[in-house]
Amino acid sequence: MSLLAQVTNLKKHFEIKSGLFGTISSYIKAVDDVSFTINHGETLGLIGESGSGKSTVAKLFLRLISPTAGEVRINGMDLKKADSKTMKSLRRQMGIVFQDPAASMNPRATIKWSLRRPLLVNGIQKSKTDTLIGDILEKVNLGSEVLGRYPHQLSGGQQQRVSVARALILRPELLVLDEPTSALDISVQAQVLNVLLDLQKEFNLAYLFISHDLNVVRYISDRVAIMYLGKLMEIGPALAVLNSALHPYSRALAASSPPMSPHQRRRNKLLLTGEPASLINLPHGCRLTPRCPYRKEVCMEKVPELREIESERWVACHRTEEIWG
Repeated sequence: MSLLAQVTNLKKHFEIKSGLFGTISSYIKAVDDVSFTINHGETLGLIGESGSGKSTVAKLFLRLISPTAGEVRINGMDLKKADSKTMKSLRRQMGIVFQDPAASMNPRATIKWSLRRPLLVNGIQKSKTDTLIGDILEKVNLGSEVLGRYPHQLSGGQQQRVSVARALILRPELLVLDEPTSALDISVQAQVLNVLLDLQKEFNLAYLFISHDLNVVRYISDRVAIMYLGKLMEIGPALAVLNSALHPYSRALAASSPPMSPHQRRRNKLLLTGEPASLINLPHGCRLTPRCPYRKEVCMEKVPELREIESERWVACHRTEEIWG
C-alpha cells in the first residue's frame, strides 16, 4: 500500500487568557507531538479515554482548526501551506462522518438537499447531481424514498448512512470517522460498519477511525494508535496491540473492554488507579506516571520517545522490554 497521509510532530495548544487585558496565563496541550501515517486503502483506529485529544487530531487532520506546530500532508501536500484554492481542491479528497448524524445535518432541509449541496459547492452541474445522488444512495443501501424526507423522519442507522453518503459523494480518498457508531444500537452498528468495509474495498478508501469501543476498532482497523493526554502511547497492527499491548496504558485500556466471549479470560490484566492529569498542569516525564504501577525515577524525569520495539510496533515507554520481556 502506498502512502496517502502523513502527520508529523503535530501540536495544538489552546491559550488560556485571564485578567482585564486577556493576558495568556497558560496553555491546554490538547495534542502534543503526534506523528503517524495512513496508507491508501488502510484503516487506522485512534483510541483513548475522553480528553485524550482524538477529536482534536481529527480537526487538525482536516484543517478545520490550525495547528500550533507540526504538519499534515495529504498526497505530499502540506495542508498548513495550502492557499484557499489548493485547499478547496484538497477538501475533495477528504470527508468526515460525525458522531451524531442528526446534529450534522440541517433539520430544515431534505436529504436530497443535504446530498446535493456538496456537489453544487464544488461546481458539479445540477443536471448531473440526481445521477450521482442515486448512485451513492445505492452504495450505502438506501432507496430513493428517503430523498424527500427530513433527518428526523429517518432512523439512527439511516441518518448515519446518509452522512456516509454525503461524505463520499465527491469520491474522496480519505474519510475521518469520529465515533460514527457510538450513538447506534448494536445491530445497526454492524450494518454501518459492514457498509464502511464494503465501500473501502470498492473505492480503496483510507479511514481514520476514532472510537471508544475497542471491539469495533478491532473489527474494522488494520492498525491502531493509542492516545493519552495528547500523546501517542503505542502504534501497531490492530490485533497485536489489542491482544498483547506493550505499553501499560494500552494494556489497561484493553483490559477495560469486555471480552468477546464470556468464557474468554483476561491474561496479564492491568487496571489503573486514579484519574487522568490536567492538560493544563501535566506531570513531568511520562504522562502516565501518576497512575502507572511500573513507574520508576526515569519515568518521572524524562519524556519517553515513541520508538520501534519490533517490526511495525511503536511504543513510548522507558520500561517496555523490562516489564514484558
